[in-house]
Amino acid sequence: MAHRFNVLPEKVSGNTTPFTFHIPKDKLIEFRELLRLSKIGPAAWWNQQGDPNLGVSREWLAKAKETWLTSFDWRNHEDFINKFPNFKIILEDNELGQVDIHFAALFSAKKDATPIIFMHGYPSSFVDFLPMMEILAEKYSPETLPYHIIVPSLPDYGLSTRQSLDQEMTLNRSARIMNQLMIELGFHDGYVAQGGDLGSMLARLMSAQYKECKAFHLNMLVLNEGQEVPSSKDLSPQDLQTLERSEAWCKTGLAYALEHGTRPSTVGLAISSSPIALLAWIGEKLMEWTDPRNKFSLDQILSLVSFYWFTDTFPRSLYHATILRDYIGSKPFPTSMEKPLGYSMFQYDLVVLPQPWVQELYPNLIFFNNHVEGGHFASTEQPEAFLDDIETFVATVSGLFKAK
Repeated sequence: MAHRFNVLPEKVSGNTTPFTFHIPKDKLIEFRELLRLSKIGPAAWWNQQGDPNLGVSREWLAKAKETWLTSFDWRNHEDFINKFPNFKIILEDNELGQVDIHFAALFSAKKDATPIIFMHGYPSSFVDFLPMMEILAEKYSPETLPYHIIVPSLPDYGLSTRQSLDQEMTLNRSARIMNQLMIELGFHDGYVAQGGDLGSMLARLMSAQYKECKAFHLNMLVLNEGQEVPSSKDLSPQDLQTLERSEAWCKTGLAYALEHGTRPSTVGLAISSSPIALLAWIGEKLMEWTDPRNKFSLDQILSLVSFYWFTDTFPRSLYHATILRDYIGSKPFPTSMEKPLGYSMFQYDLVVLPQPWVQELYPNLIFFNNHVEGGHFASTEQPEAFLDDIETFVATVSGLFKAK
């Protein structure tokens, strides 16, 4: 059904070609052998407690390895990805040279369709948005779809690669490439940028730096450097409880980001050396960062970790180094205070800003929704609610876009 939406817009100017994702059989065989030989570390007091604050347990890791080896079917997940139109486009960047960007898409036949770019975070991939795209493909036809849906693998993530590694992939460079992607696809008249986690940072940069980005919607929003924490007197008991949970996570859950940001080479090489190492490192986040009432299944966790393994994503994707160096404790994060902003707050995200705070800090806020369900991976955890917010927000900014 989704492949009906594969007709490229007339104004596409880039070198864009259809793409099918397929891991060769010999790579699957190699993976299974590496996994079989990967050692589960010895028992220790910490890994026997079953306390998420200490990390994954040895018991969970051993059971996950067994499932990975005996019953996990990668081809099922690969087939799901290929249900949707996938493309590759070659972009030329003045600093980085040739960059090959992968994206999934649902293209509309409507002349006035609003282009939206959805940008994932860490430890995620473009697959986060496929449940939402599935809903859209069932809800609309190419003739009625009000949007062009563009879902890239971020630069240096997943299926997006580059020929030269002479330059670091900074946030600014990544934002520039994402803006260039939208221009090359013919969306010169403007687009909406959407993102959570790392994607939210890119959307904020694009809102401030590129005229083509007309509006932006975030499902993660943090205080900017230099912004004073607003008063808590207008916050509801629920808001206060959510903030307490967020503050507790900031005290206990940020060690991974410091390691990524300060020693990206070491952690990149160490974690990518073994499937079990990658599973422990990423699996911890996928279990901890979701709504505890609706956690990811083991099959979902193994799918994402497999994707990172087969695409060699982990050692390439450690943007935290540039975040720590460029924007923490040094200067404000560029964010438009004029272009329309939408914010969907999911109660179990890692860091949140309650509505009274967002309204005080961002005069351009035109949409806010507080969700009592859902966590850091909102588009996967709550795809219907996530999509409802996007459609409501885009309806309020559609006047910014010229008829195509």
